[in-house]
Amino acid sequence: MRTCNTCQHLKRPEIDRRLAAGEAVAQVARDYDLTVSSVHRHRVNCLKLGSSNDIKKEAARGSATVALLPSKETLSSAYADLRTRIDEIVAQAQQQGSLNVAITGLNSIRQTLDSLARLAGHLQPASTQVNVAVQNNINVGVVQIAERLIQKFDDEPELKARIAQALLEVDHDHRSP
Repeated sequence: MRTCNTCQHLKRPEIDRRLAAGEAVAQVARDYDLTVSSVHRHRVNCLKLGSSNDIKKEAARGSATVALLPSKETLSSAYADLRTRIDEIVAQAQQQGSLNVAITGLNSIRQTLDSLARLAGHLQPASTQVNVAVQNNINVGVVQIAERLIQKFDDEPELKARIAQALLEVDHDHRSP
């Protein structure tokens, strides 16, 4: 089996992107100083892509599919209707004592609307970033504090024992997951 010249080309990723976008084989071959037949074989055998026209038709179908997705306005209206229905159903369900069934159904509708909004590209993760800087200027360690407390209350053994016990509990709590 022969080696693919296009696969060996230094700019193969760029060539692959252009072919996948549906650019004409002849134009790509000219731009990279390759033969038309080599680029054609690469597109069909290595990339398993159809013709440029097939690729463009598929892209057009994808655009048509995206165009059929609901707009922000349609989704907003659907959410407003859902909110109204939730209020009505909750009131009715509370009167009849079947709140769980009503909420389950409404949650299913909400999830469907959320999915449609994501598909349409209307819901995107928040890009807010918050940076918090904490400056710690404490020069006294926990061990030093414990030693000072024990020394300060050396003449009061009962209080000294209670402080030691409290410090042990803090240490134990800190080490426990």
